[in-house]
Amino acid sequence: MKIIGYPDELIPRVAAASLGTCQDRPACAQFLEGLAAAEKAFEAITWNRVMLHALAKPEPLDDDVISTYEAEVAKVVTPMLRKLKAVGTLAAEAAKDLGVLTKAHPKAAVAKKALAFAKSVPSVTTKLIKAFEEAIAKDRKDISARLAKDEAAYEKQRKADQKVQAQTKGGEFVNPFAGKGIEEILKSNKLTLLLHAFAVQGRTGENIEFLSITRKGVDQKSAPKLYKVFINQNSAKGLNIDDQLRTDFFNGIDSGAYTDALKSIRTHVLKVVNEDTLPRARKLEEPALRKLGYR
Repeated sequence: MKIIGYPDELIPRVAAASLGTCQDRPACAQFLEGLAAAEKAFEAITWNRVMLHALAKPEPLDDDVISTYEAEVAKVVTPMLRKLKAVGTLAAEAAKDLGVLTKAHPKAAVAKKALAFAKSVPSVTTKLIKAFEEAIAKDRKDISARLAKDEAAYEKQRKADQKVQAQTKGGEFVNPFAGKGIEEILKSNKLTLLLHAFAVQGRTGENIEFLSITRKGVDQKSAPKLYKVFINQNSAKGLNIDDQLRTDFFNGIDSGAYTDALKSIRTHVLKVVNEDTLPRARKLEEPALRKLGYR
C-alpha cells in the first residue's frame, strides 16, 4: 500500500470554514466532531507497517510481515474506515438540517454554502474508503500470490534456524542491532519495525518511518503526500527539521527540485538516528527487546 492522501475537505478547520456560522447548529457540531475523530484515526496510521516492502525482496515472505500488516489494518485502518463511514452519515444529517434552514431562509448565502459543502462530503468519504479497500484487497492478493511461490515448510525451518543462530553466540544473547548500520537495518523489514517500536517510546518514531519510506527515493506524484504527512510542521508526524528545508521541499514539488531538499532532510534525520536512537537501541538487553516484539 502506498501513502494515501487525506482530502482537505475532511480536515475539521476546513470544514468549519465552509460551514461558517452554521457550525454551531447541533447537527453540524456533531458532523465536525466526527471529522475530528476521523482525522485523528487517519494520523494514527503507521505507513511503513502497511507498505509491504518485503514483497520486492527475493527472500521468502516472513510471517512477521503479514502479521504486522494485518494487525495495522485491523487495529488502525479498519476503525479509521468506520469513522469515515460515520462522517458520511453525519454529513448527510447535517445536510438534511441545513436543507430545512435554506428553505426557511432562501437568501441566506452562508446556509447555502454550508449545505453545498455538507452534501459534497459523503462522496469524498466514499472515494477515500474505496481507495483504502482496493489497496487492502490488492495487498492481500499480492501476499497470497507470493506465499504460493514460497516453499513454506523448508524455508520457514531454514529461517527459524538462522534466527536462533543470529540471536545467540556462544550461548549469550546478541543485540540484533549490534554491528549494523542504519542503512542495513532499513533493508530488513523486521529490524526496521523493531527500531521503530523502540523509537516510538522516545517519541521519534516518525524518523524511522520517514527513513524507511524514502529509502529508495520518492517520485514526484508522491511528494505532496510525503510533505503533508512528514514535512509539514503542523502534521502529527512532522519531522523536527529547519523551516528552510520544509520550504525548499514544498517549493520544489512542482518542478521536481524537491529531491535536493529530500536528500538534505534524510541526511539530517539519519544523523539524529545514528547519534541518538541507534546507539541507545544497541544497548537494549534481551528482556527489553522481547517486550518490543523481537522474536
